[in-house]
Formats: sequence, C-alpha cells, structure tokens
Amino acid sequence: MTAPLPEPVSLMPSPFQMNYTYVAGGGRSVFLRGLVGKKLLARQCPSCSQTYLPPPEFCSRCLTRLGVPFALEGRGTISTFCIVSFPFPGQVYEPPYVVAHINIRGTGTRLMHLIREIPANEVQIGMDVEAVWVSDDELAPSLASIRYFRPVTDSSEGPR
Repeated sequence: MTAPLPEPVSLMPSPFQMNYTYVAGGGRSVFLRGLVGKKLLARQCPSCSQTYLPPPEFCSRCLTRLGVPFALEGRGTISTFCIVSFPFPGQVYEPPYVVAHINIRGTGTRLMHLIREIPANEVQIGMDVEAVWVSDDELAPSLASIRYFRPVTDSSEGPR
C-alpha cells in the first residue's frame, strides 16, 4: 500500500527567498573567462558544425565534445525583442527599454541582452548590432561585462 500524497501547495508566504549557486560547467566557464578580455569565445562541434555561444561542453544535437574555443567579432542581428514599458521592483533601467535575442555572427545560437543608443520604438527585427563593453576596470567573468548592444552604424546610411 502506498502512502497518500501530501496536500498541494496553494499558498506561499512572502517575502520569498531562494538561495542558489550557479555552476557554469567547463564549456561555459571558458566563455565567462573570455568576457574578462572583451572576447566572445564560441566553440564548434567537429561532427555537425553547430557553433555555440556561450558554449556548453557537448553538442546538444549529436552529443560530441565541442572543439577548441575561438573568438567572434561581437556583432549580430536582432532575431526578436521585447520593449519593457512598465516599472517593477528592482529594475535597473528606466522604461521604456529593449531586451533582444541576438544572433551573434558565426553562431547558431542567440544571446539575450539590452539594446541601447536607439529609441525603443525604432528597434527592428533584422537590425545589426554590436557589443558595447564596460570599462576595463569593470570587466568580470559575467555577461554584465557587455554593457549593452547598439545598432551598427555606417556613417553614410545610419543604423542598419
């Protein structure tokens, strides 16, 4: 005979606190250490050629150990985005601001990051963007080492 199931949780008192430790693993640790040197380090699968940023240790398609890290230029294309237009507790930026998924050139994966230096209503899917780094004394093994992404501009054409 099995014991009866406990009653489902229907109420969780607040304030709610969760303590956790993030472990990046071997692959993503390489990426995080690269950020300290203003480098976006990717890795490619030698079997199926999928390129990851940030890279795990193994390819999620074919489970092959990924190759050696290599640096990318830090430019990409916005694949989708969200305009944050309302305030909430703990917010760092004053709305409106844009958070986007960025396909970094040379990869098959996306990074999610802020888009700045452009009015929120002018951001577009397909827009080319580039990383803007924090100052050298602020660099850390964290995605916060990239302050934000901004539109790539060609002096003759404006944002692309």
